[in-house]
Amino acid sequence: MEISEDLWQQVTEGSTSFSIYVDADRIYDASVFYNPKMAINRDLTLLILSSIIKIEKKRICFLDPFAGTGVRSYRIITELPQDSVEKVVAGDINPIAVNIITRNSNNLNYDEILEIRHSNAIDILDSLPKKKDTVHIIDLDPFGSPIEYIEESLRSLRINEGYLFATATDLQVLCGKFPDSCYRIYNAIPTRYFLCHEVALRILVYNMIISAGRLGLAVEPILCYNHEHYLRVKVKVKESKEVANQQHKKLGFVYFCKKCSYIETVELSDDLVDASCTNCSEKLEKAGPLWLGNLYNIEFIEQMKKDIGQLTLHHEKKIEKVLSLILGEINSPPFFYYIPFILRFCKKEGISLNQIIDSLRSKGFLVSRTIFDPQGLKTNASYNEIVTVIKQY
Repeated sequence: MEISEDLWQQVTEGSTSFSIYVDADRIYDASVFYNPKMAINRDLTLLILSSIIKIEKKRICFLDPFAGTGVRSYRIITELPQDSVEKVVAGDINPIAVNIITRNSNNLNYDEILEIRHSNAIDILDSLPKKKDTVHIIDLDPFGSPIEYIEESLRSLRINEGYLFATATDLQVLCGKFPDSCYRIYNAIPTRYFLCHEVALRILVYNMIISAGRLGLAVEPILCYNHEHYLRVKVKVKESKEVANQQHKKLGFVYFCKKCSYIETVELSDDLVDASCTNCSEKLEKAGPLWLGNLYNIEFIEQMKKDIGQLTLHHEKKIEKVLSLILGEINSPPFFYYIPFILRFCKKEGISLNQIIDSLRSKGFLVSRTIFDPQGLKTNASYNEIVTVIKQY
């Protein structure tokens, strides 16, 4: 396909300027689309890479097998310290994408550090162990689910105990609109109710842990979150069957009441005999199997927060707020109580979330807000203890 010189457009993201090819009015109709709304995703990727470089104290080699316009690769090369990036590999099956990346590489003088591959993602990932390529970070950002690329990525990362990043944009599947598809693709039961995003994220992490376990590997979540239409999971790969065995003990199910927000989690080996809510007798909703452990690593999150001012980020204030919320809930149990439902169950009005938080903390409970819902509350207090606090007002 001929690429017209009239359809090139210069854009800037972060402190990086590059060219994109605009051959449609809507970005999703373009041959290769650039989505400026995903800048926050790339901002967070730069921040986590910055923290990896400082914590690991080594140069990185980064692979993006779904490079598209190549914007993630350009920003890594331009905005991270020059001596911290050994190589960036940008691959794509689309010849127009490869043309765009090649043009930008030439214009930005990236020839020595940027390797461009015209191939599908599976072939790129499959070639790494055979060629003994050294890759520290693989970033999977496909259209839809990343699930078919997980195991091959883990296999490629085991030699360096590297990092796997993955984006899932199939939220209609993971958040329960198409439960049969979720069961087929992710081998898990989703939910459409208030816990849908945290359940979806933990189902994705569960699948990573299962894939890693087959290879004798463990994966430690360092930053996992949802934002608008996608999930984002970043994990560190560890070669240890013992750690993998321990991780599998943190897999299980969540049971919750869609009427009053009662929550109970169980391990895979357990099940609830009576799946009815002890508060309102409503039948409990079941979701999983999923990951019941931590979604964040405090060392990386704290380093990211320190590095915010050192990078040019479009969404600096928003990211700082999100990281602060994460630090607040980092040691909290999985899943959150949806306070409006509990207030309705208690027949109470006009009580703020802050009042409930303060009262629970005064009684010695661990309690925090959550990134998953502004009306959600994570705590090690029992449901009845929350009710008791609310009824005091």
